[in-house]
Amino acid sequence: MSYATAAVTTVGALCLVNMVLLLAVIRRLGEHTRLLADGRPRGPAEPAPLDVAPGTRVGEFAVTAADGGLVTRDDLTGTTLIGFLAPGCPLCEDSVPGFLERAQAAPGGRDQVLAVVLGASAGVGELCERLAPVARVLTESEEGDRWCAPSGWARCPRTACCATT
Repeated sequence: MSYATAAVTTVGALCLVNMVLLLAVIRRLGEHTRLLADGRPRGPAEPAPLDVAPGTRVGEFAVTAADGGLVTRDDLTGTTLIGFLAPGCPLCEDSVPGFLERAQAAPGGRDQVLAVVLGASAGVGELCERLAPVARVLTESEEGDRWCAPSGWARCPRTACCATT
């Protein structure tokens, strides 16, 4: 009889501990659900969605490219590939090879590709050199400068194909 009492007591204690742990997990899951519903940042593996709706026209701008040429809104003719990258950003560094590949295959060549390099760190020059053979490179000291404010695409990494009509 004492063995049966000990077994029932042990099973009851284990069930109680299991129920407490289950309630803690359910509470934590509720917290995560609220955080996701509040729109908190999703983390580095999943950048926030693009702020610009399809069909939105890029605002007027005039920017001097890294090679000294002037780039304006009127230069965006046909389909233009645009990439926003920043040195030191792990996602940006991972996306550079894919951007270079797309830029090399872009119809119209280098004139139909813009690469916007954001930041003022030491890596800006190196990134510009990598992008210069396949794109007109624009630099911004920080998000929201001459190009980013009119375009609305200032988050990194970001690529878009823009078509003008």
